[in-house]
Amino acid sequence: MQTTATAAIDERFVTVDGFRLRVLTAGQGPVVLLLHGFVVSADDWMPTIQTLATAGYCAIAPDALGFGKSDKPGGAVYTLRRYADLNAGVLTAFGVEHAAVIGHSMGGKHALATTILHPHRVERLVIVDSEGFMRLPLFMRKGGSLPFLGEAIATLSSFPFVVNMQLRAAFAQPDRYITPELVVRGQKTLSDPAIRNTMISLSRFYDANDLHGSGLWPRLAEIRQPTLIIWGKEDRLFPVKCAYEAKRALPHARLEIIPNCGHFPMIEATDHFHQLVLAFLPEK
Repeated sequence: MQTTATAAIDERFVTVDGFRLRVLTAGQGPVVLLLHGFVVSADDWMPTIQTLATAGYCAIAPDALGFGKSDKPGGAVYTLRRYADLNAGVLTAFGVEHAAVIGHSMGGKHALATTILHPHRVERLVIVDSEGFMRLPLFMRKGGSLPFLGEAIATLSSFPFVVNMQLRAAFAQPDRYITPELVVRGQKTLSDPAIRNTMISLSRFYDANDLHGSGLWPRLAEIRQPTLIIWGKEDRLFPVKCAYEAKRALPHARLEIIPNCGHFPMIEATDHFHQLVLAFLPEK
């Protein structure tokens, strides 16, 4: 049974490799590093941060470079290798030698890269509806490299009907979770010129942010840390077939499919998701 107690969440800013990153932290105990998905921020992890902290863990959740309140330099700085280095640097900034790492969506790809490139820093690995196991549409992979197309796609993505459409694809039960306020918040985020610049840069330098293009895909087989794959069965962004592709690429991993759940298990299947995570984490 999960406790209903709440823990104070602290917001800090740390500088890693010259970049200022916003980080949410809470709790004491074994460290769990939480990596968020595309366009969003560490705020998506709020319920999980609370759960981990009240269960006796220390949660550390950074805004990825280019997102949230972290620096947004744009250009070629966004690469899987840099994200991996920054994640390791965040641990160092907090005086942490190693941690369990949980990555959702884009953050799953970052978690995999961190585990491959900094294996001594990762004790256990959880990837949740992770990017990296399906081929994205051409306009997402290469649109940013074509004059004006990247800007046009980024602009279109902030239109209310597009935001609503994307959100509806993210949830198995969209009417329970999508509110006018959530659509407005998504529109505001996607209208931010700095966020748009990040989106265009990630597309323009897609290969450096792709497991295949970066050369990291063959190295997935090197991962020997205990690994858990969690996937929403009704995910329409990264369909459940991607979960089985992830399991093939990570044969030592355990796969858990959550029924009646879309792309955000930590939001749409909170209790089930947290039960799986807490059972998998190292004992305190």
